[in-house]
Amino acid sequence: MKILVVCGAGKLYGRETVTLSLMKGLRNRGHDVECVTSSWSDGKFAKHVKELSFRSRPLPLGFISKTLSLSALKMTLVQAWRLPELWIGYRRATKSFRPDIVLHSTLHHVFLLCPLFGREVNVFHVHDSFAPTRFYHRLFKLLGKRLSAFVGVSRFIAESIAILGIPKNKISCVLNGIAEDTSGLYPAISNASNLSNINLPDESIRVGIVGQVDEWKGHEDLIDALGILKENRLSFVCRIFGSGRTEFSTRLRLKIDAYGLTDKVEWMGYVDERKAIYDKIDVCVVPSRIPEAFGMVAAEALMYGVPVIGSRLGALPEVIQNELTGYLVDAGSAEQIAEKIRLLSSSPKKRMEMGRTAKTRVSETLSADRMISEMEALLRSLVFQNLHSI
Repeated sequence: MKILVVCGAGKLYGRETVTLSLMKGLRNRGHDVECVTSSWSDGKFAKHVKELSFRSRPLPLGFISKTLSLSALKMTLVQAWRLPELWIGYRRATKSFRPDIVLHSTLHHVFLLCPLFGREVNVFHVHDSFAPTRFYHRLFKLLGKRLSAFVGVSRFIAESIAILGIPKNKISCVLNGIAEDTSGLYPAISNASNLSNINLPDESIRVGIVGQVDEWKGHEDLIDALGILKENRLSFVCRIFGSGRTEFSTRLRLKIDAYGLTDKVEWMGYVDERKAIYDKIDVCVVPSRIPEAFGMVAAEALMYGVPVIGSRLGALPEVIQNELTGYLVDAGSAEQIAEKIRLLSSSPKKRMEMGRTAKTRVSETLSADRMISEMEALLRSLVFQNLHSI
């Protein structure tokens, strides 16, 4: 198959990592894969595309928003102004490559490009959840007429698409997978050579939270849980990996100070290499306050044998096996987070058993190979159907 992947990534997050893994896997199976990227980005995704030797074409892929903030209005106006350039570039890309399949990964870009869809099969690989509002019902009704298929990255996402009115015969689910060998997807360690500044007693449990530092990720709930554990005299260190808005980070630091946790919390910043993160923690907490479309951090931690404490929201119950590879807790419950950390701290044997089970779980149901095989089979079937409908 000839597959054109449209991934106008502004930054390199879970969606982009999965897309890179999928592109690499499909090419390794003999398919011809090209990529359309965005010229509005930090350049990291495009850099990886180039390092993996994929042919790519940068286009002005941004977004059109109904939000009235100054930044959103500015981006909408610039995108509208450059729309002819985008359409001409996309038309050239499809005309020269003649793809059998176009795999889209972002709602904004599907909407911008849908007037140009031709006889090729257009598939929306859905990495986000959308509220069942009138706006999204109307938008997905429009897209349902133009797209051949919608592929959710989890059952939770597939079900949310159905709620928006997409016919079930157009919806599939291919649970995201992660590559055990990430050497082809990540650069060398950037700042992982000095990952610890705190000298720990041997009995201390190392707690980690990984990813974007923002309110919806539940960092404050974890800090509240650590405050409870401090009162109970549990020995621990918490490592915060990632970066975020200065305003929220400042608020989080104030909360840490208020609990007297400054000497127990390390700010690690952004670390590229996954292994450098998970080798330094005993338990990973994913206390999301809103539903996760998949839960890439949880899956990565399990791959490295680190038990996960995650919110009982979105797709996290599809990734975490409660009481086998970690624990599910109610969103916003600092008390439940604290209790599960205490349980894992009191039993290193339990942590090791969960870690072994987690690695098996990943290799069986959360691997990139499984994801690529399922996606390949789905795309083949869509191309076959398209050929017999012309």
